[in-house]
Amino acid sequence: MKKVLLIRLDKIGDLICTMCVDQVSFLKDCDVRWVISKGLGFVPDNADPKRKYIELSKENWKDSLHVLRKFLREYKPDVAVSFQAPWWVSYALWAENVPTRAGVKSQWHSFLFLNRGLRQRRSLATQHEADYNLDLLLHAFDIEEDLLQEKTPILKLTAPENIALLDKYKLAIKKYVVVHPGMAGSALNWPIPKYIELIEEVSKTTQVVLTGTPADESWLKDIKEHFKSNRHVLSLQNQLKPAELFTILKDAKAVVVPSTGVAHMAASLGATVLGIYSPVRVQHPRRWAARGKDVHIFMPEIPDMDNVDPQCMEQIKVEDLLKVLALQ
Repeated sequence: MKKVLLIRLDKIGDLICTMCVDQVSFLKDCDVRWVISKGLGFVPDNADPKRKYIELSKENWKDSLHVLRKFLREYKPDVAVSFQAPWWVSYALWAENVPTRAGVKSQWHSFLFLNRGLRQRRSLATQHEADYNLDLLLHAFDIEEDLLQEKTPILKLTAPENIALLDKYKLAIKKYVVVHPGMAGSALNWPIPKYIELIEEVSKTTQVVLTGTPADESWLKDIKEHFKSNRHVLSLQNQLKPAELFTILKDAKAVVVPSTGVAHMAASLGATVLGIYSPVRVQHPRRWAARGKDVHIFMPEIPDMDNVDPQCMEQIKVEDLLKVLALQ
């Protein structure tokens, strides 16, 4: 049985767009392990099927390098594919004599330590991030894309049944809408007044649940203040463990969210997702859209993806989202 190590030391959305590729048929009889960022174990733990993995901290890289080299000596992978990782990961693969060391041929360490590098200009956003990841995996195994005859898989996540959680917050399955306006700033977002306008309309007939972390406070502060007296708007910011957030997303009528990890989580859980996306080339939904059975994309129509006025996000109309919500 061939041993395959897949590496992505990145954020939640990036990991979800990568972990899906291990479902391709030619890995069916392989022993596949993952190396992921510390704190993201809830993704493979709630994946279907569950994945085997180790977590590493990019910040504490010296200790992580030691852990990785020890793991490599014990696991002895035949193939390692680095989808995104710092230099010391490439070095560890080389130092521990992994036979096939694949990755994106870009930074200096990829030329020095990898022996199956692939040039990819992902910034052109000509296809989805998951497709780029599959291309890299195919290159690692020297498989022609045309011979695969498979579409890029979609990661399936599961959420535990948690009636007690819903009862605690007086929520009924498919009777509430999640609005997650926060993001890390990696893409253009919808203006806060637009989120407020949407929530005002939705909350007239449907419970609205706000989600987020402390890092999302700049996006949620004005929204929470505006609706502090509205009993139909419930803030669960920083109150949910990852598995609980999965349940809240899965059981929602719909999830309204910009281009951030929660969009990918909700889509992989099978939720209806209303995704708000930027037309900037490197942020475009062609590359970063959530992938699932019921995903709706909202994006300004801009002729030039390389010359975008940030104010263009105002063009996304509240009524267009309301039309989709009315059909759910």
